[in-house]
Amino acid sequence: MYEFTEDFKLRRITKYELDGVDERDDLVVIPPSSKAGPCGSYCLFCYLRQNPPEMIYKVSFHDTLNDPELERRIAYVSEHYPELWIRVTDTAGNVGLDKKRIESLWKAGLDEMQISVHTTKKERRIALMRSPLAGRLIDLLPLVAETFRVIADIILTPGYNVDDIGEIIEDLASMGVAEVRLFPVGVTRYNRDVRPLTRDELIFVKETALDVGRETGIRVVIPPIFKALLGEFRLDIGPFEIEPEMPTYILTGELAYPELRRIFPRIPVVAVKNEFFGGNIGTAGLLTGRDVLRTVEKLPEVDLGLILLPELMFYGDRTLDGFTREELVSRILVEKGYIVESALEPVEIPRVLEKVGAV
Repeated sequence: MYEFTEDFKLRRITKYELDGVDERDDLVVIPPSSKAGPCGSYCLFCYLRQNPPEMIYKVSFHDTLNDPELERRIAYVSEHYPELWIRVTDTAGNVGLDKKRIESLWKAGLDEMQISVHTTKKERRIALMRSPLAGRLIDLLPLVAETFRVIADIILTPGYNVDDIGEIIEDLASMGVAEVRLFPVGVTRYNRDVRPLTRDELIFVKETALDVGRETGIRVVIPPIFKALLGEFRLDIGPFEIEPEMPTYILTGELAYPELRRIFPRIPVVAVKNEFFGGNIGTAGLLTGRDVLRTVEKLPEVDLGLILLPELMFYGDRTLDGFTREELVSRILVEKGYIVESALEPVEIPRVLEKVGAV
């Protein structure tokens, strides 16, 4: 599985850099380049509009379909890597999409589009995305789905697409959409426009969506973050009966905490509360340096110990609140006596323990 970068190179990626769901091995994802223009929306739930002011990792409000380089990048992959399945992501379909553009993308060699659809009700989509352009996609979806395989992303937002989720998925199936992925809205303490889903709402959406999927044939995907909010997230590994010979702690987000405790019953697992974002944000990939340091401060001081962090919390070599990896590692070692390692996924942790001589 790959990402095609804007300097025309393939970068190998894992499912954890996408939606955390199993993907086809021959997938190549084409995200927006730095030349991509705005998405034309001002979504109530957009994570870019509810970040803390101290956030240092900045992402533009861009849309892949508003990228002047898109067809050239697709055509390059199609010509040089014909064995790969080409998917365009990070688009709401509100700009840069009409019948002529659909034909252009098809001629370039595109196979699949992952579109932020959210609802099939035009007026609700316009209100949710706060864009007068948002209704046009619904009319175009049947043609898009006829031309490409379509994945419809739905950010589940109370008041807009929760109560009628069954009808929305039925509509998508009737339009020829192949797959729908359901993501509960993430709400930081800086968002006053929406609220998180209740447990009852999560259960209702899951049961309704899966029922409609069975009835219509559309593939319904319940991503790991959805399962974690219900306490149902499970990995097909472990438990590992490993007991390190030095003081060792695994730090993770609140959502992954129960499963990591199951996988590593003999290693203390510590849930890091995300106070940087607040709200219902509990994923390991959004942990920050300050939240990790606050948590480590509560651990016992040792002569030599080991702390394992999720690799997903590092963007390049920095955390979202600006700590470099070296700075974070050095502070933890100097102040508390722990060396620091990271793992992208739990299955890597036993190998990391062996590498540092902890077992």
